[in-house]
Amino acid sequence: MDAANPRTPILLPIGFDVHIYIPRNACTYTLGTLATPYQHVRPHATPITTMAKARATSSQLLRLLVLSLLACLLPARGGGDDGGRCPRVPSMAAERACRTVCGTRPMRDLCLRTLPGARTAVPATSHAMAAARSALDSYAATVAVATSLLDGGAVPDGERAAYGDCMVGYGRARVAMARVADDLAGGCDRAAGLKPGYTAGLRGMDRCKRGLFNYPASPLNAMNLADRNKTLLAALFYSLVPNAM
Repeated sequence: MDAANPRTPILLPIGFDVHIYIPRNACTYTLGTLATPYQHVRPHATPITTMAKARATSSQLLRLLVLSLLACLLPARGGGDDGGRCPRVPSMAAERACRTVCGTRPMRDLCLRTLPGARTAVPATSHAMAAARSALDSYAATVAVATSLLDGGAVPDGERAAYGDCMVGYGRARVAMARVADDLAGGCDRAAGLKPGYTAGLRGMDRCKRGLFNYPASPLNAMNLADRNKTLLAALFYSLVPNAM
């Protein structure tokens, strides 16, 4: 084969001409003019036997060629799919992530308290999932306090209905944010459904706030405000998740 000309044919002992040219950017193989050296045929071999062997050799070489092409082309195709439907998730440390999504100092401080490993770069989806789970844990703590107050008889009769309405909002927020956490764990193919979950979580917090509006002395007010901020923090990471926009 001529090194200066990659399309120069290669002589192989088969008995007929086959020309297969593969583009240089895939994997370049050239199978050129093939000729049978009759001096290698044993004296007792008949022409029919020689032709059968030639056909068998040709079939084996073509199978090897196809397998070689698949080995070269399949990795390139897989890389294209990874960069298309499921783009690369950006990695960043918690400090950078909090500066990126939070516009105020109180929210940045909350963000740094929420995300583990402030200086370790991890995928943005990990930060988003940590924020969602932090909100879920906070919901559970607030519901536990409200349940304890109600069961202990510490809530006046007129205020109990407001507590009940607040718990309805928390129930809806918990379902929504649990779905967000599951979608984030499922990868970027499921990221398109994040926005409704974040929206439902914030609406659940607002429903509780409206229910407690006439009871400013209730201890649930401060807890609800903190829970809403954690829900908002989780929603801010929406902008960092691929396929979510």
